[in-house]
Amino acid sequence: MARLETGKSSLGAAVGAVLLLFVGATLAEPIQDIPLWGDRLEKNPIRYEDPDRVREPKAPEGSPSGRNRVFSRVETPTYSIHRPPSELANGVGLVICPGGGYVDVWLDREGHDLGIWLARRGVTSLVLKYRTNARGEGESAPGRYDWETYLPAVAADGREAIRIMRSQADDLGIHPQRIGIAGFSAGGHLAFTVGFDSRFQGKRQPISGQPNFVGLFYPWLWDGFQDIARAAESIPPTFIMNGAPDPVTPASLAVELYQILLEREVSSELHVFARGAHGFDLGDGRGESAALWKVSFVAWLQDQGWTR
Repeated sequence: MARLETGKSSLGAAVGAVLLLFVGATLAEPIQDIPLWGDRLEKNPIRYEDPDRVREPKAPEGSPSGRNRVFSRVETPTYSIHRPPSELANGVGLVICPGGGYVDVWLDREGHDLGIWLARRGVTSLVLKYRTNARGEGESAPGRYDWETYLPAVAADGREAIRIMRSQADDLGIHPQRIGIAGFSAGGHLAFTVGFDSRFQGKRQPISGQPNFVGLFYPWLWDGFQDIARAAESIPPTFIMNGAPDPVTPASLAVELYQILLEREVSSELHVFARGAHGFDLGDGRGESAALWKVSFVAWLQDQGWTR
C-alpha cells in the first residue's frame, strides 16, 4: 500500500487507502484455473506422456501472488481471470502471456503478479498458461515439435484468450474494443505473433481474436520480425519495454522494432532501462527506474484514451 505522507492525509487519500485494502482482500481469494478450449482439443497436436510438470522456486521478494510456479510440458492450456472491484474497473482487458522460452511458463512471476498489480489499477486481466514445446535431451536440443506444428497451436491459444475476454466483456465489465495482449520474453513473441503476423490469424470467427493493443515486455524477437512488421496489414498500438543489459532479448532489437513502428506511423512507445537484465518481471528491487515500467504502461493506456 502507498505510504501517506505526514501532514498530507485527506479524505481522498483515506478513501484510497481503504479501497486498496479492499482490493488486497479481494485478490487474496484462490485463483481459478479454467480450461482454455473446454472440450474442443480432440485434435490437439501438442501431446506429452507426462504433461503439466511444475516446479516452484522461491518467490521474488514482494511478489503480489507470493508464489513462483514454473510449468512445463503443457498440453492443455488454461487461463485465470483477475478482476478489479467495480469501483476501480476502467473497462480495459489484457491477456498476459508469461515467458519461459516456450519450454516453460513462469505463471506467477510473469503472469499472476502483473495481473494482481493491474487489478489494483482497474485493469481486468486474463493470465494464459499456453501450450509449451518441450526441449529434447540436453539444454541445447531443439524442441520436440517443429515450428510449423507448434507456432500455429500456441498462436491459436493467444487468439482464443482474446476471444474469451471479448465474449465475456459484459460480465467482466470491460469494453470489447479495449482488449489487448501482452507478454514477457517468449510470451512477448506470442503477443507479437498474435498482434502482427497475419499468417496465424486462423479462420474468421464471429468473435475476433485480434487485439486492440499489444504490450511487449523484453520480448524475444526472432530473425525476420522486421519483415513481418513491415508487411503486416495493420498493427495495433504497441508498448515496448526492455533492459539495456539484457543478453537474451537485446534492447537493440526492441529499438529496431520501434523504428519500424515509427515509419509505419503506429501509435507506440518504447522504454529501455539502464538496469534490468533479462527476466526482471515487475522490476521491483532492480533499481528505481526499471520498477516504473508497469506504471508507464498504465499511463500509456491512459494516453491512448482507454482508461480514466
